[in-house]
Amino acid sequence: MNEIRNKIVSHKYFVGIVILFLFQIFFRFYHLIQWASFDWDQTNHAWAAIRILTAHKYPLVGMMAKGNSGMFIGPLYYYLVAIFYFLTNLNPIASPILAACTGLVCFYVVYNVSKRIFDEHVAFYSCFVYTFSIYVIHYERSQELTNFLAPLSFLAFYFLYRVITGQPRYLIHLALSVGLLFHIHFTAIFFPIIIFFSLPLFPKKKETWKYFGISLLIFFIFLIPPMVYYVQIHDPNATGKYALYFSEYYHGLHFTRILQLTHDAFIEFYAILQTPYRFIGDAVWIFVPIFSIVYFRKSPSKNSLKLLYLIGLWIAIPWLVFATYRGELTDYYFSVQLYIAAMMFGYLTNRIIENKYILIRILICVFWLYFAYANVVEFSQYQIGSLVRNTSNVEKAVQESKPIQFTEGDPESYIYYYFMVTQKHIAPYRM
Repeated sequence: MNEIRNKIVSHKYFVGIVILFLFQIFFRFYHLIQWASFDWDQTNHAWAAIRILTAHKYPLVGMMAKGNSGMFIGPLYYYLVAIFYFLTNLNPIASPILAACTGLVCFYVVYNVSKRIFDEHVAFYSCFVYTFSIYVIHYERSQELTNFLAPLSFLAFYFLYRVITGQPRYLIHLALSVGLLFHIHFTAIFFPIIIFFSLPLFPKKKETWKYFGISLLIFFIFLIPPMVYYVQIHDPNATGKYALYFSEYYHGLHFTRILQLTHDAFIEFYAILQTPYRFIGDAVWIFVPIFSIVYFRKSPSKNSLKLLYLIGLWIAIPWLVFATYRGELTDYYFSVQLYIAAMMFGYLTNRIIENKYILIRILICVFWLYFAYANVVEFSQYQIGSLVRNTSNVEKAVQESKPIQFTEGDPESYIYYYFMVTQKHIAPYRM
């Protein structure tokens, strides 16, 4: 018995990670159907999967990047969605299952990147913050393209860090992650800018040029499907649409607008802590300089400065780019910083836990235990999701023999189609 206890104590952080992963599974799969959302975006994803699976139409572009801009992201997400609809026989339950499975992958990304940049201690505390944040739970329980923004951005952050600290082979990994981001959301435009400002830190050796050339080739492969699409539709104004959109929504860089977006620039830091520490408000930016000072004092080196520089770019580039943008802004546009924020909180927590003053250690434990408690309480207050409500409405319509016509983005029209196909009342979807 003592031997087992000693092994657990000696591997306490690994045991802790396993426990946190079990919580992650619980938070993502508990009441999976009852709390699932199935709204406009999920419905459009479902129809895209149907076109792939039954009509055998294989898209070269994904969703429109922004409104009616005429700009499209890549199509890879549609193919991922199609896999889950294939496995569930077109059942809309594929949507929350995909979201839940994505959440498990995200946990692995948070743990693995935090561990590789720092150590397993920081990885544990980072995963604790990530796992119990109700903001993250809500964000990742609903199936959206943007579920992949934070993990892919965190991977790009790690790979770029490895490149600028002397390992140019990671340029290939960086190209893969950034290429995938261009199939997820238009905010992928941040990453070429971030890489551009990182170029002076790239290793100055022949090997870098070799991997840089390979990575450019890999990145452009991800852009081929949309290019082929524009060629196929013979749209001579394809490039002009991008130029027109940016000219309409660009209003220049102004200091006043930068100040106005200060809250948005750090909104992911605030979002993690808002339950139960809403009172922190706009002062949440203070964690960035605190982290920078504490980290550099602990590890004063060139690589430490490079890490801080990258964190600065991950915050500053979205902030400055959106300061020039006159369109509507949404919280998730800044989600590229989400896991970095969790990692920074994890690092600061670990440094406090290592402090020799036991009172300070107790206070930080109380801080995070109350954080976990408050978020679990809010999690327990989840409401019945739109999937159940919409399914109930469709079941009633079917019983009353009332057909539901196809309407773009209408979840009930898709659920009705699913009912009719599975009950053999209509032929599989053709288009």
